[in-house]
Amino acid sequence: MMKVLKTFGNQGLRIVEKPVPEPGAGYVLIKVRASGVCGSDKWIWYAENETDNIAGHEVAGEVVKLGEGVDSLKIGDRVMINNVVGCGICPACLTGAFVLCDNRSGQHDVNNGFGEYLVAPARNCVRLADGIDYIDGALIMDNWGTPYGGIKRGNIQLGMNVLVTGCGPIGQAAIALSVAAGAQVVAVDPLEFRRQYAKKTGAVEAVAAQKLSDIRKKITGDAGFDLVLECSGNGKIYDNCLESLRIGGDMIAIGEHAEYLLHPSDQIIRRSLSIIGTWYSTLPQANEVMQLAVNKKINLRSFLTHTISLEEAPEIFKSIIDYTDDVLKCVIVFD
Repeated sequence: MMKVLKTFGNQGLRIVEKPVPEPGAGYVLIKVRASGVCGSDKWIWYAENETDNIAGHEVAGEVVKLGEGVDSLKIGDRVMINNVVGCGICPACLTGAFVLCDNRSGQHDVNNGFGEYLVAPARNCVRLADGIDYIDGALIMDNWGTPYGGIKRGNIQLGMNVLVTGCGPIGQAAIALSVAAGAQVVAVDPLEFRRQYAKKTGAVEAVAAQKLSDIRKKITGDAGFDLVLECSGNGKIYDNCLESLRIGGDMIAIGEHAEYLLHPSDQIIRRSLSIIGTWYSTLPQANEVMQLAVNKKINLRSFLTHTISLEEAPEIFKSIIDYTDDVLKCVIVFD
């Protein structure tokens, strides 16, 4: 049996036991060693009813059992997991870009990271490099890989002026990666403690949205930012994002679930702007992030504020939801 964090609805989170799963053909059994708490995991707090679905997808762990036909991994391998499961045979999947799979349904994506064991396709596992521990590995694929995918789409160059909106964990990583690429970064967030972290992460200025116009003029004059990395998922900031861009600039939409009424003629067409979507990371991108960490270009733990046990997880969720106790990024660590 294994322990898992289960929601019983109405903010009722408890540790319960369930059977350890068996890996099928092409899958491996992973002993979870570290599991990051992602903003998308908040559903377990807001769920109205009990469910057997277990959250947690920012996972690094140890391979402890191989399913039939698996020869790309061995027992004892330390791995991080890309939780997006594609068909495995289309051109995108064959390059490790499961996020671009036309045949993906989402039903088989890897979750269950808030438990002691999970099964995952062997093709979704990436060996951790020497010097990268399990906590680091849990942070790479999603928390760092997601904004890295956005930075690749934005083609950040040395000397660019970049605006990052939303200084949660994804935004913090976006700042650090942009700085590592040679950009000058301004950050926006409503919470003071997040703005403080943004400056530690490398932003030259970190302000509330009300002060963005003044900072834009200070940093770029009348030109505007070359690129906006929108990490908040809050549609209310979109006006500021688009107004802050220079003519011909790009906005990369990273934060999910924003709703916004767009007027293309005024906001996009006549200023030759682009809004570009990006989602999660590919296996090659995750390897590139890991190499940046190995080469000390980024510090994967620069905004990690809490490491906890599984038993402490129910309590930490209240702090995460309420933005209290200065919780920025939390990783559950298993024995």
